[in-house]
Amino acid sequence: MGNLNVIAIVMVIIVTVFTVGLAILVRRFTRTTADFYLAGRKVGTFANASAISGDYLSAASFLGVAAAVYASGLDGVWFAAGFAGGFIVVVLFIASALRRFGEYTVADFAYGRFGSDRIRLVTVFMVLLTSLFYMAPQMYGAGTTWTVLVGAGIFGLSPYNTGVLIVSGIIMFYVAVGGMKATTLNQIFQFWWLWTAMFLVCVFAFTVGNFNYPKALEEVTSEDVLNVRTVSVAELTEVDPETGLALIDEVRERMSQQGLEPVEAAIESGDPEATVGITVPAQNRLHTLRDMWFNEPGHRYNRLDQFSMVLALVLGTAGLPHILNRYYTNPSGQAARKSTFWVLVFIGTFYILAPIAGLAGKLIIDDAWRGEFFIRGTQIAAPENAAYVDGLLARSDAIMPTLAQILGGEWLMGAVAAGAFAAMFSTTGGLLIASASAVGHDVYEKYINPDAPEIKRVIMGKASVLFFSLVALGIGFGIPAAGLDRAYPALIAMMVTWAFSLGAGAFVPMLLTGIWWRQTTERGAIAGMIVGGGGSLFFIFMNIMNQLGHLGDEGLLPLLGSLTFPTLFTFPAAILTIVIVSKLDGQLPKNVEEIWMRIHGTASERHDKEMGLDKAGGVFSSGQK
Repeated sequence: MGNLNVIAIVMVIIVTVFTVGLAILVRRFTRTTADFYLAGRKVGTFANASAISGDYLSAASFLGVAAAVYASGLDGVWFAAGFAGGFIVVVLFIASALRRFGEYTVADFAYGRFGSDRIRLVTVFMVLLTSLFYMAPQMYGAGTTWTVLVGAGIFGLSPYNTGVLIVSGIIMFYVAVGGMKATTLNQIFQFWWLWTAMFLVCVFAFTVGNFNYPKALEEVTSEDVLNVRTVSVAELTEVDPETGLALIDEVRERMSQQGLEPVEAAIESGDPEATVGITVPAQNRLHTLRDMWFNEPGHRYNRLDQFSMVLALVLGTAGLPHILNRYYTNPSGQAARKSTFWVLVFIGTFYILAPIAGLAGKLIIDDAWRGEFFIRGTQIAAPENAAYVDGLLARSDAIMPTLAQILGGEWLMGAVAAGAFAAMFSTTGGLLIASASAVGHDVYEKYINPDAPEIKRVIMGKASVLFFSLVALGIGFGIPAAGLDRAYPALIAMMVTWAFSLGAGAFVPMLLTGIWWRQTTERGAIAGMIVGGGGSLFFIFMNIMNQLGHLGDEGLLPLLGSLTFPTLFTFPAAILTIVIVSKLDGQLPKNVEEIWMRIHGTASERHDKEMGLDKAGGVFSSGQK
């Protein structure tokens, strides 16, 4: 059992009680589907900007960006740049048009724009798939944070699985009870909590930690980047017949005496299957003939992946169903556009702070592990609940709570841990609402029981929340079992980028062409979604198989699996597919002019159109556009 951080646990409980209590207080505002899914469309500009930021700044942002910088240097900074830049696409091309069009969900837009049940169902499937991909890193973050925070399990579960169970249960309750109203209010509160927590970590690093960014960057760049790798005793001691040396000989030259102690103990145990962590030099994927440095790209991604990752993050933001759903809660298209402006301010400042925390952790955690970190003359030890390999975190995603405890003790650790849980609560709550609306609104209300009274519709929405909460729980349990946490050094950031890649391929081509190219047809949009979404899913699966070592070293399969982020190919392929199929099809909706007015017309123009008046005050004749 690990050391309990009592103050930190109390702060997490405070955030949790507030979250649950707020859901209970606003439960009377969930009597209609508009209330449950869209908070009655009455969320103001600043409030919705805070809620969108809370929905967006997930565990990948709060835990994963700093972890990616910690593990990968400049390749990790791309995550911050891509996440921050994504809303530019939203504000320029999608937000106000989507809100003006109205409706409840992305599937509603697809149906309203193209008038087809087929495209609604295809969109629902893609919404669920993207939401599940995005739930995975939230659940993994829950288990990782609980492990560092508490280090103990309940009901015979591991600390990791305990964290997944508790977080999924809390989110399931507050979303099912409070709907979008509770989710919105909680997202506002949770965003400002986690923003403040990130800010405090950076302030403590510069003050009590005596952190100096330029000097720190120079120091970490003076040494090769090292990764943590888990190996068996048999692998360590097997002698290479050509060199006459074993892996342990290289390890003994590279690792410190303190770091070698568990390695030597594993060898002395005599069990060839026993595993232990070692450090290995990182492979430079851009400059394969020289070592990897912290301040240059190439640690994780080759040339194609460098571009594809940033493209996935920038475009994927506009394809996240739970973010797009939030724009339907604005009272108008103008309010949606203003909300996005404030979102850019809020998350822009956040993503400046996250890489600073990642670099600070690179030095401070290592010094604390070696017994060389002092605050006002007092030696500060590294937290015991986190796992280390020669000063490196075995799981880089534990950097934020670990760094916080070193710098500010249990109080700062509590603020960060509560922020981590707040990030998971807010994002997963939004995902559950998006998933529930896809099933409850887009399937149940439209096809299974169109005449259902409001009470039954709301019950179906809540039942959908319960179901997808259980699915999220299963995904969280399955991640370590599949070995993904050993295959990727910054798993949270990696998994969320997969969700972005899926959204960028499946939704953004359909949204951009549906909003801005009136010649887009229903068949073209469906074909584009299948090519973009299906292609993304294929390449993600191939990369996972490649990282787990199931594709071998030669042939076509490992080549396909080497592409970590497929957006560089799937997005243009989806756009091209939509254009070609639409041109060949030519079957535009009969009311395309009316649709175009809903999307692009001003409020007065839409009103005149509804009243049958032209701009001069005359009456539209039948057939006149």
